[in-house]
Amino acid sequence: MLILTDLDDTLFQTARKCPETTGELKVMSYLVDGTESGFATPRQQRTLSWLSHGRIVPVTARDRDVLARVNIDQAPAICANGGCVIGIDGEVDLKWHAILQERAAKGTPVREIYEHATEGLDAERFRHWVVAEGDLDLYIVIKSNTGENGADLQDLETQLSRHFPADWRIHRNGNNLAFLPSWLNKREAARYLIEQLRAADEDRPVIGIGDSHSDVGFMDLCDYAMTPTTSQLWKHVTSQNAWC
Repeated sequence: MLILTDLDDTLFQTARKCPETTGELKVMSYLVDGTESGFATPRQQRTLSWLSHGRIVPVTARDRDVLARVNIDQAPAICANGGCVIGIDGEVDLKWHAILQERAAKGTPVREIYEHATEGLDAERFRHWVVAEGDLDLYIVIKSNTGENGADLQDLETQLSRHFPADWRIHRNGNNLAFLPSWLNKREAARYLIEQLRAADEDRPVIGIGDSHSDVGFMDLCDYAMTPTTSQLWKHVTSQNAWC
């Protein structure tokens, strides 16, 4: 069984987001300076233990370096919102990288759009960068410096959206605002990897787990889908649902 799963706010979260529990939290991720940053509750720890009976495949917005600071299987994996595929051998899939390079070359360079869109952005209120893998710029991230709930990112999204091509996707969840070119998404990377991992067993079941709107694309390719009931995705599912 394959388990394609998002990480942050799906299998663990920051201490601030952890619900009250009488059990001990397990450290799941670290910042670049070694500070503990992500924690799994006892229930999440049991879920991880259950999932370990299959092959866990992280599908994350984290790039390779940031994924490396997570206490979870690293290969195979999909990093940087589909911008990097890591094979079973732990090596970057160069064929997928070449496919993205070819697709990226047909559009306006991500770096060029980034510099134009973020020019004059208040550095005290917002931090921002381009996520890249190797020689390929992938997408743009903006976070607020004034709080983790990202309330001030809503207005910023509207303000900046005019700088981006019409076919780009915008994803906002909590204190995270991301702008992604049309050629980059978790769905296509997941399709590519699933085909490889199912080559020897076409009936191998696949479960997709995620918490946000951006996860739906790859979850839709799976046989079954799971989401935390505290997630952005589940709130959307239950909104105006007469049975809830």
